[in-house]
Amino acid sequence: MESLAQLEALCERLYNSQDSAERAHAENALKCFSVNTEYISQCQYILDNALTPYALMLASSSLLKQVTDHSLALTLRLDIWSYLINYLAARGPKLQPFVTASLIQLLCRLTKFGWFDDDRFRDIVKESSNFLSQVT
Repeated sequence: MESLAQLEALCERLYNSQDSAERAHAENALKCFSVNTEYISQCQYILDNALTPYALMLASSSLLKQVTDHSLALTLRLDIWSYLINYLAARGPKLQPFVTASLIQLLCRLTKFGWFDDDRFRDIVKESSNFLSQVT
């Protein structure tokens, strides 16, 4: 991907195009984010810097697929988990509801998979209190 703007345009086509060939092309070009673990840091970059909800959705759904399909190291899962808690606390209320729902699903999946691996995953309610207090 040459630039974030190009990625955002591809994401727009992926989620909104009426042309199935155009959607398939966008899906093929963006597939690397959900299958290659080397793209996890780029997904976090997208979450931090993208301006469109479709790019945020791509990053979130790609991370969800990565977490579900790969046995990621405990430290990496904890890093993503902590990042998501902070991200949702800081930006959650300003996000589109479908992006927030996807990020919460990712957070829950990480918590579920890490529940018995590290006690820090069990602090989900305490750690998410910043996010929860901003929503109400």
